[in-house]
Amino acid sequence: MSCNLLPSIRLNDVVGLKNYLCPDLKTVQDKKESDSSKDESPMSDGWDEDWGEDWNEDKMEEKSKESTPDDESEQEVDNGNHKWLQECDVSISPAADIIAMTKQDRLVLLAPKYDGDSKGDDTTYFHTVWSGSITMEPGEVVTTVLCLPLASQKRSTQGAPDWTCVLVGFSTGFVRMYTETGALLLSQKLHTEPVRKLKCNTYTPPRYLGIAEQHEELVILYHKALVTIDGFSLYQALKACRNQVARATASGEASLQPPPLAYKKWSPQDMDSIVDCHTTGVSTPDPFDQMVLASLNSPTSTIRPTPPAASVYLLSGMGPYLGFFYAIEGSTQPILSEVAFAVASKLKSAFMSAASGWLGFGSKSKTDSNVDKQQKIEPATPLPLRFSLPDSRREGLCVSLSPNNIYAAITDSYGRVILVDVGRGIAVRMWKGYRDAQVGWVEVKEDDNSVHKQSHTAQFLVIYAARRGILEVWVAGNGPRIAAFNVSKHCQLISMSHGILGLNNVTSKGVRIKAFQVALLDADGLLKTVLVPFHLALSDKNNERVRDMHLLKKIKQALKENTEESATLDSHIRDLLMNIKICSISQQGIDRVLATKYLSPSFMEGILKACFQRLVVQGEEKLDIEKRLFMQYCHLQICLIHLYKAINQLHSTAEPIHFDTQALSVLLGLSESEVEHITSQVDHGDQDSSKQTGKVRFESDTLLHVSNFLSCFTCTPHVAEVETTDQTGGGTISLIKELPDDTKQQIGIFLFESCLKYQGSSGDIGAVLKNSYVPVEQLLDLLIWTWLNDSSLTVQNIPGFFNVMKIIVSSMDQAKVVVDKQSESPVWQHVRDLCSHCTNSKSSYLAAIVARSVAMELFGILPKRRNVLDASAKDPDADTVSVTSDTISPTVEGDTVLYDVELWNTLVKQLEDLVCLDMLLKLKPLSSQRLSTEDEITVSVSSLLEGGKGCVTEVIARHVSRVGFRPEDLYRVQVDDNSMSDDKTTSEPSSSSSSSSQNVVWDQMNVLRTRFPHSVENDVLFSNCCWEYSVLWNKQPEEVEYLKSALDFLRLVQNAMLRQGVCSMMWHMFLSKKFQTLAYLMEKVGKFPKDRLCRKEIGIGEMRLPLFIEYIYDFINTIMEANCETNEVPVFNIEPLWSQVRGSVSLVELAIDQKSTNYGLLSLHRQLAILMNAVISFNIKPVRVVSLFDSKGKHAFFQDLHAHPLLPNPNVESSIAAQRKQFLTRVITQSVLKMRELCPVTDAANMESPPAYSSTIRTTEAGKWPDLILQVADELGVDTDYLKRHYVCELYSAGFDKLAEEILLTVNDRSSLGQQLLTIVGQRVAHKLTLLDAQMVVELMSNVNPSLSTWLKSMNSKLLIQSDMPSCDIQALVTQTLNQLSEDHHQHEIALSLVELVQVL
Repeated sequence: MSCNLLPSIRLNDVVGLKNYLCPDLKTVQDKKESDSSKDESPMSDGWDEDWGEDWNEDKMEEKSKESTPDDESEQEVDNGNHKWLQECDVSISPAADIIAMTKQDRLVLLAPKYDGDSKGDDTTYFHTVWSGSITMEPGEVVTTVLCLPLASQKRSTQGAPDWTCVLVGFSTGFVRMYTETGALLLSQKLHTEPVRKLKCNTYTPPRYLGIAEQHEELVILYHKALVTIDGFSLYQALKACRNQVARATASGEASLQPPPLAYKKWSPQDMDSIVDCHTTGVSTPDPFDQMVLASLNSPTSTIRPTPPAASVYLLSGMGPYLGFFYAIEGSTQPILSEVAFAVASKLKSAFMSAASGWLGFGSKSKTDSNVDKQQKIEPATPLPLRFSLPDSRREGLCVSLSPNNIYAAITDSYGRVILVDVGRGIAVRMWKGYRDAQVGWVEVKEDDNSVHKQSHTAQFLVIYAARRGILEVWVAGNGPRIAAFNVSKHCQLISMSHGILGLNNVTSKGVRIKAFQVALLDADGLLKTVLVPFHLALSDKNNERVRDMHLLKKIKQALKENTEESATLDSHIRDLLMNIKICSISQQGIDRVLATKYLSPSFMEGILKACFQRLVVQGEEKLDIEKRLFMQYCHLQICLIHLYKAINQLHSTAEPIHFDTQALSVLLGLSESEVEHITSQVDHGDQDSSKQTGKVRFESDTLLHVSNFLSCFTCTPHVAEVETTDQTGGGTISLIKELPDDTKQQIGIFLFESCLKYQGSSGDIGAVLKNSYVPVEQLLDLLIWTWLNDSSLTVQNIPGFFNVMKIIVSSMDQAKVVVDKQSESPVWQHVRDLCSHCTNSKSSYLAAIVARSVAMELFGILPKRRNVLDASAKDPDADTVSVTSDTISPTVEGDTVLYDVELWNTLVKQLEDLVCLDMLLKLKPLSSQRLSTEDEITVSVSSLLEGGKGCVTEVIARHVSRVGFRPEDLYRVQVDDNSMSDDKTTSEPSSSSSSSSQNVVWDQMNVLRTRFPHSVENDVLFSNCCWEYSVLWNKQPEEVEYLKSALDFLRLVQNAMLRQGVCSMMWHMFLSKKFQTLAYLMEKVGKFPKDRLCRKEIGIGEMRLPLFIEYIYDFINTIMEANCETNEVPVFNIEPLWSQVRGSVSLVELAIDQKSTNYGLLSLHRQLAILMNAVISFNIKPVRVVSLFDSKGKHAFFQDLHAHPLLPNPNVESSIAAQRKQFLTRVITQSVLKMRELCPVTDAANMESPPAYSSTIRTTEAGKWPDLILQVADELGVDTDYLKRHYVCELYSAGFDKLAEEILLTVNDRSSLGQQLLTIVGQRVAHKLTLLDAQMVVELMSNVNPSLSTWLKSMNSKLLIQSDMPSCDIQALVTQTLNQLSEDHHQHEIALSLVELVQVL
C-alpha cells in the first residue's frame, strides 16, 4: 500500500562494462593496486602501531593537512569508480528488450539473457550483445543515444515490438541509426552543430473521447536548431533499411546507400542558448486565447474563424529560461531540398568521372565534391518565440513533460526544480536545494474493473537529488511528498517519455507500450523501477474521502480474490481498515467483511475488535460524535457474533424431544381428552398432506452462515447515548423489515430450533436472547412467524414453544400484556393477527392454543380442569369433548369472562373449522387426470372474514372445479333421484382404493356440513360450483367439458328462482358473447366455419364447436324449465361463529336479485340454437341462419334475458317462409340419411319386432332431429303437414317402412301424400323389374295397361336411398298408397294396376 523501489533488471559483468567504457579509470586502478602491493609488508598486522598517536586529534589534523597528491588522486579514483555511470549516456528501450550505453566513441548494447545461476530471483539479467567504436570521422564523439522500438505488423507477436533501433547523435552533427546487433542502417548529417538531445513522440491512446491523436515524430536538438522527422516516414525508412541490410548480409554484397530522410528544421529565435527541449504535439488553442494573442500583437489583427493547429515546443536554456515555440501546421518547409541535392550530386559525380581522363583533374574534383557535399546543409526556418519564462541568471538544464501533457518539470543550474503548467504557461510550484537533480514522471490508473467507465489517472513527479542521495515522489500540482528513499549518490534516473513507434488505434489494443515509466540505475548495475499506488494521490486533506474510498475498493478486491481466510488476509484487511480515516467508510469496509461468506465468526470478531481498540487508544477526549457512533456500531456487531456463537453452542448440546400427553395437558391447562382431540385433528391433517409430493431439502439449507445471520439485522447506535462514558453501551439491534420469507424463516429456525425441535433448555435460550440488544417484540414476532411457517412442527413441539413464548412475553412491558377484563391487550392482538393471517391452518391452530394458555397463565387465571377431569372420569363419552367447548373458558371472580380470552376462544374455534376446510382442499378424485395450472388454494381466518358471506362456499367450489370433482363425488346420496339415478348406478367405484378415497371425500363433506351448515347447503354449493366451472371454461374456452360440468351442477339446483338467477348471470358473463359471435360468423360465411376462423373469433376449435352449441341448447332448456317453475324466495344464513364477515355480496344473493327472464325471448334463442346446431351437425351449406328470422327477431337476439323486445310472429314474408321451409326440409333429409348410416339394412332385418326397431331408430342422435324440426317448424309458422309428408317419403325412400307407417297416420293431406307414395312405389317396382329376366319382363308388360308400362319406364329408381326392398314391403306400400288416393283421382287406375302387377311379382 506504499511506494516501492522494485528491482527488475541487473547488468551482468558491471566491472567489464565499466572498464570498457571508462578505460582511464581502469589504468589508475591498476596503478593503485601495484603500488599498494609493493608497500604492503607481509608481517604487518597493525599491532605495532602507536595507538596513542593515532588518537591524538592534533596530530591527525596535521596529518590530514600534510596529505600528499597521491592520496588525493587515490580519493578521486574511488569516486570515479562510482561516478562512471553518471558520465555515460544510457538509454533503455520502453519494451525493456535492449539497453544502450555510450561514452566518447564507444557503444555497448545489452539484451536480456537467461541466467541459470539466478534461482529464485525475479530480476532479469542483461548481457552484452555488441560493443565497439562507432565514430567515423576524426575527433567525433557520441553526444546522446536513444533506443526506439518499432511495432510489429504480425498478430502472433502478442504486443511485443518487432525490433529496436538504436539512434546515436554525434558531435559532428550526424545522426546514425543501428540495429540491435550494431549494424549501421542509416547515417545523415542534418546540422553542423553537435547533437544535444534525441527525443521521440509516439502514439498513445486518447485519454477521453474527443481528444485528437498526437502525431509521431522524432525531435533532434542542436545548439541553435531543432529538427523534426515524421514518425510514419521514419518507420518506413528504418524498416526498408533493415530489410536492405539483411539482404546485403545474406548475399555478401555491400549495402546500397539509402536516400536521406525527409525532415523539418527550425531555428528558434530570441533565445541565447538551448540545452533541452520537449514537444507536446499538435494542439489547437481555444478562441479566447486566440483573441488575446491577436490583441497583443496589433489592434488591427484579423482572427481566423478556425484557430490554426500548431506544434508546441518547450525549449530550456538561457535568455529566456524557458521558451514556448509554436510551429503553425500547414506552412511550407524545405523538406525535399536535401533529396534533390543528393540526386544532383550523383549526376555530377558521374559526369566528372567520365571526363577525368582528358581533363586531368578528376581526383581534385572528387575531393571538392565531397567537401561541397559535407558543407551543403539545409538552412533552418526561423521559429518565433510565442512567450517565455525569463530568468537571466539561471540556465534550464532539462525539460520533462508529464504523460498527460499538462505539466512540465524543469531543472536549472541553481539547484531548482520548477513545475510549469503547460496550458497556461506559468510556474505553479518550485523546489529548491536540488542540485544536479534528475526528474521523471509516473502515471497511475485507478484500479477500476468497469469497462464502460473512464478510469481516473494520477500524475506523480519523481525527483532524484544526486548530491543528497535521495529519491522523492511528489503528487503533481500542489500535492504533498508521498515517498522518499535513501539511494546511492551515483545513480542515473531513467524516464520513459516515448513508447513503441508505428502503433495506431487498432494495433495498440492489448499492447503494453511501456515496461516501466521511471527507474533508477545504480553504479552496481541494478535497475529499480518506481511503483506508486493510486491512492497515494489522494493523501491530502481535500481528497481524504476519495482516498478512503479507494482503500475501500482495495478491501472489496482483496475479499473477492480470496476464497478462504488466512493470516495474510487478516493482516491485509486490518492494515487497510486502520488506514481509513473516515468512520462512515470504515463502517462500509466492516460491512463488506461481515458479508463475506467464507470468513469465520472469529475472523470477523477479530477485525471488529481491532477497529474498536484503535478508537479506544485515542482517548475519550479525542473522540468526536462520528467515532463514538462507529464504536457503538462495532460493539453491536460483536454482540451479534456472540449471539451467533451462543446459539451454535446450544444446538450442539440439544437432545431429542420426549412427548408426554399428561404433561402437555398440565402445561396448557387442558384435559387429556382435549389434548387427544387436538392431536387427532393435527394427525388427520398430516396424513392428508403426506400424500402430496414433498420438497427435497438438503442439510445445507438448514445451516445458517454467520454472514447470512448478520445480514438479517441492522445495528443502530443511539446518538443520545454516545456522550456517556461507556462507549460500549447503547444502541439497538433490529431485524430488517423487508426480509424475504425464506430468510426470515431460516433465521427463526436458527434461533429457536434448540427449543422447538429438540429438548433444549428454555432458560438458556431466554438468557441468551435477553443479553442481546434485539427488541423482545421482534423476537416474539419472529418466534410466531417461525412456528406458523414450519409445517414440520406438531403437537410434540408445543412444550418448547410454550416456554420460549412465556419467557419472551414475560420480558416485555407487562402493562401491554396484562390489561383489565374489558380491554384488549395490544401484544395478544398482534399475535392473533399473525395467526388469523396465516394460511397454514394446522400451525396457526396450535399457535393459538399455546398463546391462549400463555395469556391465561400471565393473567393468573386457572381453567376448570379439575371439574372437566372429574366429569370425564364419570362420563364414558368424555373423550369426544372438543377443545373449543365452553368447559375450558377461563373465568374470574363473578364468572365474568375476560374479553381477551373470549377473543382467543373465538379464534381457536375458527381455526379448528379452518383445519377441517383445509383437509378438503388437499383431497382430489383418483380418476382425475387434470393438472392444475393454478396455485394451490390457501385460506386463512382473515381471508374468510374479509371475503364476504359466501367465501367458504366459494373456496370449496373453486377447489371442486380445480381438481375436477363431479356431483356424485361430493354426496353419498344423490339429491335429485330422477336426474341422477342412472348416473348413480354407473359411478360405483371399481376398486378398493378408489372406494376408500371416495369415502374420505364423503366423510370430509359430512364434517364440513356439520361445521358450516349454511355455507355447504346443497343449492348454495351447487350454484357456486356451476359458477366456478363457468369461470374456468371462460379462461380455457377450448375445454368445453368445463361447461358441461357447470350445467351438470346447475341442473341439481332445486330452487327455480336461484337456478334462473345463476343462468341469467352465466348468460350475461360468459355465453352471450360467444354465442353471438358464432351466429354472426355462420351468417357471414354461410356454412360451418373452418378451424382457424373458429379459434380466432371464438377461441374454440372446429372439433369442439358442435359440443359447444349443444351445451348452449341444453342451457337454454334449463333456464326455460326454471322459468316455468314457481318457488319461494330462498333465505341464506351464515354460521354464528363467522358472523363478523365483511366484504362483497355472495353469489347466491346476486342470483336472487336477478330479474325474471322472458320466456318468449328464451324460445327465440332456443330456435336459433337448434338451427345453428343443425347446420353444424349435418354441415349444411350454403345457409345463413340469422337470415331465417325477420327484422324483429334479429333485433331481439342476444339481449339480456329479462328484456322484453318485440318478438317475431309466424306471419312473415313469403321469401323468408320459403327459406325456412327449404332449410327444414333439407334438415329432415339429412337426418334420414344419417339414420340409414347408423342403422344399416342388415341390422333392420335382424330386428325382432317392428316396435322395437322404430324405438331404436328414434333414440339415435339423428332420429331425434325430425321431431325437433317439426316442433321448430310449428313455432316458426312453417307448414308442418308438408314436412311430415316429406318425412314419410324420406323414410320410405330409405327403407324405414314401419317408422313411416307410424308417421303417416299424422298426415292430413292424404291425396298429396298418396301421389308422392305412388311415385316411390313406381320406383321400387321399376327397380324390381330390372332385376328380372328380360323375357319375363316382356311377358309381364304385355299383360298390363300400356299407360302403366309407359309410366314405369319413366320412373328412376336411383333417386331412392334404399331401392332394393322385399316384395312384401312393396305390396304393403302399394296398399297404403291405394288407401290414400280417392277413387276420382287421376292416378287411381295406375295404383290399381300396380296392385295387380305387384301381386304377380
